[in-house]
Amino acid sequence: MTDNLKAEPARGGRFTVYLLRVTGGLLLLLILVPFYRMVAAADSDRIAGDAIDAADLARTLFLLGTLITLTVSVIATRVVDASGVERFLVKAGRWLAAIPLHWFAAALAILSALLTLAFSLSVLEGKPNLIDAMVQLTHARFLAAGQLSGPVDQFSEFWHLPNTIATPNGWVSQYPPGYVVLLALGMRLGVPELVGPILVGVTVLFTALAAERILPDDKIVARLAAVMLALSPFLLGLSAAFMNHIGAAAFISIAVYAALRSRDTDSFLWAILSGAAVGAVFAIRPLTAVVAALIVASIWLMRSPMGLGEVFARFLRQTLAAVIGIAPFLVAIAAYNKHFFGNPIHFGYSALVGPSVGPGFHRDPSGHAYGALQALGYTSSDLTTLSMYLLETPIPVVGIVALFFLVAPEFTRGARIVAVWALLPVIANALYWHHGIFMGPRMLNEWAPAWTLLTAVAAVGLVRRIPREKTLGNYSPRAAITIALSLAWLAGILYLGPERLVRYGGSWMASSRMPVPATAGPSLVFVHGGWPTRIAMRLTAHGLRGDSLEAAMALNATCDVNNFATWYATNPGERSATPPPLNFDFGAPNKTQAIRVAQGDEIRYEEGRAFSRNCLREVASDSLGIIDIAPILWQGDLPGLDGNRAMIVRDMGPESNSRLIARYPGRVPMMLFRPEKEGPPTLHPYEVGVKALWPHG
Repeated sequence: MTDNLKAEPARGGRFTVYLLRVTGGLLLLLILVPFYRMVAAADSDRIAGDAIDAADLARTLFLLGTLITLTVSVIATRVVDASGVERFLVKAGRWLAAIPLHWFAAALAILSALLTLAFSLSVLEGKPNLIDAMVQLTHARFLAAGQLSGPVDQFSEFWHLPNTIATPNGWVSQYPPGYVVLLALGMRLGVPELVGPILVGVTVLFTALAAERILPDDKIVARLAAVMLALSPFLLGLSAAFMNHIGAAAFISIAVYAALRSRDTDSFLWAILSGAAVGAVFAIRPLTAVVAALIVASIWLMRSPMGLGEVFARFLRQTLAAVIGIAPFLVAIAAYNKHFFGNPIHFGYSALVGPSVGPGFHRDPSGHAYGALQALGYTSSDLTTLSMYLLETPIPVVGIVALFFLVAPEFTRGARIVAVWALLPVIANALYWHHGIFMGPRMLNEWAPAWTLLTAVAAVGLVRRIPREKTLGNYSPRAAITIALSLAWLAGILYLGPERLVRYGGSWMASSRMPVPATAGPSLVFVHGGWPTRIAMRLTAHGLRGDSLEAAMALNATCDVNNFATWYATNPGERSATPPPLNFDFGAPNKTQAIRVAQGDEIRYEEGRAFSRNCLREVASDSLGIIDIAPILWQGDLPGLDGNRAMIVRDMGPESNSRLIARYPGRVPMMLFRPEKEGPPTLHPYEVGVKALWPHG
């Protein structure tokens, strides 16, 4: 399909060829050999288990999928006219390439935005499904109302959320404010659900524009990659769920496009725009921005043939321009950090969790070791799952890229740029302890444009490597590979991708789509969550750092942590000088065991130690089931913001609740709980809820 267009001349020398061949071999090993199983350890957490399970499933499916697809394709070469298939693909490619670029890019952008919006409204019901997005939406509510933060007072524990921090200057999320600002803008306009779809459109638009500058002599490949990206379930899914990865992806695509324009025209202004786009990424996901800056620098250093001195001089000018562009964002983030966290370079992550949140090999905030073996295992999981989730093809995309690196005799400048754009983030993620598997390997989500473009380059490159006249008996390898790759992509577009997206609705995480209870007027709706969450939010709302909280909850009996939390939340002048003893040392023996009270509600105890009467009361209150307030908190009235709807707050027990009820005399107290064990949550008068959950007061 692409033999009719000349490829860009290769450059980079034999070192580049050997380096990418080694890289191809490593990529192939990382998806075929289950290195990801090394992350399982005696003290491994749910994230490690999720990474293993997801990678095992992906590996099984793509091994079977590849075998089935290749078998069907080989048989098809005997049934269909192989040359006719290739002529059809060439014709389709020429038709795509004939569309004016700006019309093509704009049409794809609109299509991808509409698909994202349709998925968000029809499947996710316009709601987030992960705490990260719920927290940022809650913060955005305050920002949309003209406040930088929420209030912090003695009642903060009633509505405090994980991944948020109570500072001397107000309540904020741990995340940099860039994406919160975009969500707040959507709220001001009354359409927060449009933020993700619009950013998907921006991502596709600028990736399509950039692709043709990266591959100026492979227009068909560039257009194919843009279409693949616009239909990527991986990109659309997380974007519809209000996650900030799409904000980073959108500005990265702008940065890459502007860097290419600056490279091609030696434009100072385009370099400023590229720097500004990287600055916007920094305001959303700082570590991602560092990688984006390296990618921009690589684009400028891979300039077409010129002397080393001229390349260096241009690079210095472009870097200066980029610094001018990024500077306002750095200043704004530094001011934000200084205001809330006391230091311009102290981000919310470390303010909340401590220094162990940073990159590198060390113990993570939960006390789990993260070293070279864990990096290898999680990278294997990321690439194995990316192989399936990116395009939902039965043939693994990382495998296609790996084979291309292994067999290509040379690599164009464009191919090298795309390789850097896709591979640098994988290396960076290997040096960071957090690897979440949620709707795919989400730490690679903002790099979906690069991997999609690299997949298109690799797929076409593999077909090019096989001569038309080569046969194996009566079979044509070129035709079989062409048909296999085409069928794999069509299967992803027409069946596997839509099926994946539909499965994100229904019973999957249904609690995240819970509506705010309807009340006749201003109300105070107490939501009964789990005892460990009540303890954790009391501690964090009163300033306990996240790494200490993780240790306290993991290493001690929940009853002991409850006693400590009561002491910690008491006014220093009214409590004893000595706190109740707790173990905060992950290196010390853990004498506790876990027991499940209700679905999603697990406490710890020491064998042989009886629960106190007060602790038994807390356990009993959870026995019917629990409800998380995070999915509905951001949708109701919030403290510090006027309103006449339901204000969602956490049930902290009758004694504590009574103080909050007195604080809001104009609101009718009510209780949202499960009246039957693990039954659906229903809203009841407050007295009914107290009698059901706290019968002894």
